[in-house]
Amino acid sequence: MRPGGRSGLVWLGVAGLLLLALWLRSGLLLLVAALVALVAALVALWDRYGLSRLTYDRRFEQGRCFAGETVTLTVSLTNRKLLPLTQVVVDESVPVALRLASQKMRFQSRARERLRLRFSMGWYQRVERRFTLQATRRGVYRLGPAAVTTGDPFGWAERSMEVPPSDALLVYPRVLPLEEVGLPARRPFGDLASRDRLFADPLRVAGVREYRPGDPLNQVHWKATAAAGRLQVKLLDPSASLGIAIFLNTWSFDRFWEGDDTDALEAGATLAASILHWAHEEGLPAGLYANGLVYEWGFSLRLPPARGEGVLAQGLEGLARLQTGSPQPLWELMALEVPALPYGTSLVVITRQVGAELAGAVLRAQRSGRPVTLVVTAAADVALPELPGVTVYRVGGEEGLHGAVLAR
Repeated sequence: MRPGGRSGLVWLGVAGLLLLALWLRSGLLLLVAALVALVAALVALWDRYGLSRLTYDRRFEQGRCFAGETVTLTVSLTNRKLLPLTQVVVDESVPVALRLASQKMRFQSRARERLRLRFSMGWYQRVERRFTLQATRRGVYRLGPAAVTTGDPFGWAERSMEVPPSDALLVYPRVLPLEEVGLPARRPFGDLASRDRLFADPLRVAGVREYRPGDPLNQVHWKATAAAGRLQVKLLDPSASLGIAIFLNTWSFDRFWEGDDTDALEAGATLAASILHWAHEEGLPAGLYANGLVYEWGFSLRLPPARGEGVLAQGLEGLARLQTGSPQPLWELMALEVPALPYGTSLVVITRQVGAELAGAVLRAQRSGRPVTLVVTAAADVALPELPGVTVYRVGGEEGLHGAVLAR
C-alpha cells in the first residue's frame, strides 16, 4: 500500500474513534483518538519532510590508483533541518572490481554489487563513514546510482530518492619491471639510445664547426661561413621525435565479433603500461596506440611519441579508459599512423594473435625503416607466420606474463 493510502486510513480511523468517543462520552476513547492523531501527524511529518534538505555524498580520497592498490571511500549523509530521522537506508551500487572486504555485499549483476547502509540522524547532523576499497582491475569506475530511503519509526510511510553516480575513479593497469613480464631487461627493443644519436633533426641546430671531407653540403652554415671565411657546417641535436611507438591490439581473435579474452586484454594493457614506463625511465619519446574504444575519449587511442611526465600520465589514463568493442582492426590503425611516425621510430606491437592482415602490416612497417618488435601474449603452442627481420617475444602462459599480471 502506498504511504498516502495508509495515512488516509489512519486518519479515517482517528475520525471514527473521535465520533465514537463523543457518542459514548468516553474520555478513554477520546484520549486514544488524540494519541492516534498525534502519531498520524508525526508520520505525516516524516513522510512529507523526511527527504527535505537531506544530502548524500561519496568521494574517493584520490581519483587515480593502480590495479591492486587500495583507496579510501568516504560516504557522508547530512540532515539540514530540525526534524530528526530515525531511519535512513542507503542502497549503493558498487562495481565488482572495487572489492570491499569489510562489509557484506549483495549480488546485483555480473558487473555490480549492492551495499546497504543504515543511519539514524538528529537535527542538523552530519554522519560520515569511511571504507577501504581494493581496485582489482584497471578501468574507470563510478559508484551509484544510489537509492536513499527515509521512514517513520512505526514503518507506516517511506519515501525514496535517487542520487546520481559518483565522480570517476581511474584505475591504471599494473606497471611491472620488464623482466617480470617476460621481456629482457637490457635493450629489449634494440639500441634505441644509439639510434637517437644517428638520426639528427635538421631543425635543431646546436652550433657550428669547420667543414670536414664527407660532410653533406646541405648542412653548410652559410652565414657562419661568410663570417669565418672558411666553410662551416651545422652541429645538429639528436632528433627529439624519435623513440618508441606502442601498438596494442584489443582483438582477441582475427575478427572482433568472435568474442573477447578479457585476461588477454588485461595482460596486453599491463604490457603496454610497463613498456611506456620503461621508455619514460630511459628518457625516450614514447607513443601509444590501440584499436579499442576509449571511455569518454573516442573510438581509438592515439598518442603520438613525446617525452615528459604528462606523456606517461596520459598514456596510463588512456589504458585505464581502454575498452573492447571497436570494429577497427589494428592493421588499419597502423596503416593510418605508422607513415606519420619519424623514420627510425621503433614499433612495439602487442597482440594475442597474428593473422595475415596484421602480419602484413608488421612487415610493411619493418620495411619502411621503422624496426618492429612483436610481443605475443598467446600460449607457446600458437603458431606464428614468418616475419623476417622482426624481433618476436612470447610472453603468454602461466610462467610468463599471465602468471605475473593475472595472479589474484
